[in-house]
Amino acid sequence: MTDQGTTFTQLAPLDLSAAVTACGTARFQKTLLATIANFLGAESSGIMQYSRYAIPHYLVRDHVPEREMDIYLAGTYRFDPFFRLWRETGQSGVIDLAQLGQSNGRVGENAKDYILRFQPTTRMADEVALLCPKIGGAVDNYFFLRGTPFRDRELESLRANFATIYALHRLNQRLILNAMGENQGADAGFPDTDVFVIDDSNGRQTFTSRNWQQVVGQNVALSDAVQTARQSESGTPVMLGHAHVLSEQLGEDFSPAPNGRITFVVQRPLASPSLVFSEVLDQLFADHLTDREISICNLVLRGFPSTTIADKLGIALGTVKNHRKRIYRKLDITTERELFLLLLNHIGAPSH
Repeated sequence: MTDQGTTFTQLAPLDLSAAVTACGTARFQKTLLATIANFLGAESSGIMQYSRYAIPHYLVRDHVPEREMDIYLAGTYRFDPFFRLWRETGQSGVIDLAQLGQSNGRVGENAKDYILRFQPTTRMADEVALLCPKIGGAVDNYFFLRGTPFRDRELESLRANFATIYALHRLNQRLILNAMGENQGADAGFPDTDVFVIDDSNGRQTFTSRNWQQVVGQNVALSDAVQTARQSESGTPVMLGHAHVLSEQLGEDFSPAPNGRITFVVQRPLASPSLVFSEVLDQLFADHLTDREISICNLVLRGFPSTTIADKLGIALGTVKNHRKRIYRKLDITTERELFLLLLNHIGAPSH
């Protein structure tokens, strides 16, 4: 039997028993991550929380280099096609990079740019994400990278198991929050910068997370923002400087506070809008470079060597080299790495 031209034996079933055993404990997310990573033979994996308004946050990372994290959080998250897809469509489930690259519109264009420019920096050939929505208007992205493309059968198996995986993800969060509501203490699975309070249906507090009083109780403006969020439509953010407040209705099956409410104060920086690579280059270099030079920068930053750039543009190799020299001189840089840093500094600026 073949799959994408590769001979393989029948896939072993995805064994979720360890995740089931860990459900409701601080070990759950790492256990689930390791289970799926082993199933896929992933070489790098992690869990990132996407918030609709704040920058992403790494909850768990496995072999993700610190420098790569820093670059991502400095601004390249604005090119992350998985983040863009979720922010703009709310889509959850199993999403693979090849699937995104075939999408129409800006999501597909963004994915193609990501594959060409940013994916090579991970030294991985493919990436797949399991987007699992969570309470508080966020989603956990269980992501997996591998040096060879994921096979259709592996992705089909993940999709067949996603309903079970997501049910475990939701059950774990309910059990954790129940334990917290009973003051048993647990890792809530949210960034340390996010504090929250749980109120019952009568508006009485049943639980406050660690540092809630320190963050909110001593800040009149934040206290007022919390009250406004509680009276607003569920999930509507109340902005306050670099922080924002979200309040969400809880279901009747939430035992510590049936039909109650959970209110978050998120202190991470607000996320800037997603970007399209070609448009960023036009913004960055329009006042310094010609259209031809911007085209060459685009291809250089996508990782193409000068010989390939010459072929793509239908010009001589020597012409490309001369253009690159002029570009570096105009921008007062000497290397491709410095060109990439100019891009990072630009997309990390809050005004863009």
